[in-house]
Amino acid sequence: MLPIAREFQTLFVFWTVVCVAVTLFNDGFVVWTWTLWLLLICLLRDFRRRVPASPLATISPVDGRIIAIASGYDPYLARDAVIYTIQQSRFGEFNLHSPAEGKVKQLWLQDASQAKCLAFWTQTDEMDDVVLEIALPAYLQHASTSIHPGERVGQGQRCGFAAFACTVKVYLPASVKRVGCVNNRVIAGTDTLANFSH
Repeated sequence: MLPIAREFQTLFVFWTVVCVAVTLFNDGFVVWTWTLWLLLICLLRDFRRRVPASPLATISPVDGRIIAIASGYDPYLARDAVIYTIQQSRFGEFNLHSPAEGKVKQLWLQDASQAKCLAFWTQTDEMDDVVLEIALPAYLQHASTSIHPGERVGQGQRCGFAAFACTVKVYLPASVKRVGCVNNRVIAGTDTLANFSH
């Protein structure tokens, strides 16, 4: 099986069957059906990522570019925080990865003034809190997650799908040691944003 995001594997198999049927019975539509098939592979691909051997690291949740790093306020946990803002790549994989290993404490789905966002809070075994927020202001932007409160997630583990070109914020404890820099390109599940301070 091709490395396709699990949320869309049924769709991909269905479209593959359509392409084969069109190829066998209707030559006129062969080109555009297989072109769309290739486009689906590009948009929905899901390759394995190499997670760094650093248990105190916070990992980038998406492919993209860091557009801001600031000290600010975490509205979800009502605390001071270091906030990494990442602009998701338009052409990278659109899979969502957990920034830290720990227990999922809470999920939020908000729709305030037509600007939707999906967020979840993970607490590490060392009691460090990480909140990941995916903003979805545009109609074509979509995010979903396969995790639920009470579950454990691994560092860099694939935990959902977010597309297309979403803005992602990672709220970290104010005491973290910053690693990533503004304008750095980051790879989901692989590149380190910051390290917890212990």
